[in-house]
Amino acid sequence: MNIPASIRREVGLEHGGPVMVSVVGGEIRMRVLKHVLADLQDEARDVFAGSGESVDGFLRERRAEARRDGDLPA
Repeated sequence: MNIPASIRREVGLEHGGPVMVSVVGGEIRMRVLKHVLADLQDEARDVFAGSGESVDGFLRERRAEARRDGDLPA
């Protein structure tokens, strides 16, 4: 599939790059992967805002679990 240069420039794909292709309501939709990931990060931030959840907390829990299972030294 050829995409006109002006459209590639508009979305930041002038030098190519990964895209996500999907079918929505019978239409083919193509999105720049970095935009898809940015949108997902925004959604995750909204979901977890104020929840007290964090990556550090998650890692702390996994390490404690690994110690209990004997996979990490105490």
